[in-house]
Amino acid sequence: MSGERTRTVIRREFVMNTSLVALSLLAAVSFQSMPNQAIAGDCGLRTLHSSTAFPLRSQLRGQSGTVLVVVSVDRDGRATDAQLVRSSGYRLLDRAATTSIRNLWLFDTTGCERDDLPATRTVTVEYRNDEYGQ
Repeated sequence: MSGERTRTVIRREFVMNTSLVALSLLAAVSFQSMPNQAIAGDCGLRTLHSSTAFPLRSQLRGQSGTVLVVVSVDRDGRATDAQLVRSSGYRLLDRAATTSIRNLWLFDTTGCERDDLPATRTVTVEYRNDEYGQ
């Protein structure tokens, strides 16, 4: 009886952990570039890669929001700086957005002249938490 109960408990924990991982993968993080917020020195930057972290702790707490960030981009299309302009209201989401932009994002600088770089751009990262929403 004890062995059967142990297997049932382990099976439940596995299902819960598997469900948690699947839900964390489904939590939505979207990126929007703000064309109406062009800054001098923008030179038509486009986002090529915008992988953004959504902290599991924030997901479990039901946190969501929009982060507005000014990004400086070098000639290789990498972010050299990301400054928070408007907070989501959650420090963890704000930090995840700025860190992801600095470390993971890639921009297309083919429309920029050498004199235009480094270029700046305002971007928005929106965190939606439909699964654990408040």
